[in-house]
Amino acid sequence: MRVGKFLLALMAVVLVMSCGTKPPLRKGEVLIEDKGTAYGIKTPKWVELAIIGGYRDIEKLPDYKNKVVFIAQFEAQNLQSAQLLAERMQADTEIARYLSTRVKDAFKGANVADADSKNFGAYGERFVASVGEAKFSGYRMEADWWVKVQTYTPENKPDKQIYRVIQLWAIEKGMLQKQFDILFSQLAGTAQPTPEQKRAIDLVQNTVTKDFFGENK
Repeated sequence: MRVGKFLLALMAVVLVMSCGTKPPLRKGEVLIEDKGTAYGIKTPKWVELAIIGGYRDIEKLPDYKNKVVFIAQFEAQNLQSAQLLAERMQADTEIARYLSTRVKDAFKGANVADADSKNFGAYGERFVASVGEAKFSGYRMEADWWVKVQTYTPENKPDKQIYRVIQLWAIEKGMLQKQFDILFSQLAGTAQPTPEQKRAIDLVQNTVTKDFFGENK
C-alpha cells in the first residue's frame, strides 16, 4: 500500500514537471514538440512571452531590460520551410517596419491637447515615415526557437500541424536612442520653429523616448 501511494505521488510530480516545461500556446493550439523536446531542454521564458505576450513583456526580463527587442515569427508545414523563410527575411526592412509601427502605436496613446493635435499629427507622421525608411545598425539575432503545433477549427476539430520558427532580435537602448536622435534632429529641420511647432516636436520626441526607453528627455 505504501509503495502504491509512493508511485502515485511520484507520477503526479512527474506530470506536473512535464507540464511545466511546455510553453503556452495561442488559443486553439496544442504543442506536439519543440526545439528542446529531444534534449529535455526547458522552453526559454522569452519564447513563452513571444507566443502569448509581446515585446514589452520580454523587455522586462533581466537579460533584456536595457534592450529594445524585435520578434520575428515564420510558419510553414515543415520545419525546413519555416527555417528557410526565417533565413530569407530582410532584417533591415522588417526591423524598420516594426519600429515605425511601434512608434505609430505610441502616438495613438499620447496625451495631446486639441491646440497641438494638428502639428503633433504632422510631425508624428513625418517621424513614422523616416523610421520606416531608415536602416538601423546594432540589431542582432540573439536567440531562436521552433515549435510544432496542432491547430484546431472553431468546432474543436483537428485542423493543421504547423511549424513556427521564432527569432529574438535585440539592440542596446543607448545605441538605438542615438539613431533616433539623428532622426529627431532631421525632423526639427534648420528653420526656427514656432512655439507651437516646437511644442509638438518636443511631444513627439518625448512620446517616443518614453515608449522605447522608459523616460522623458
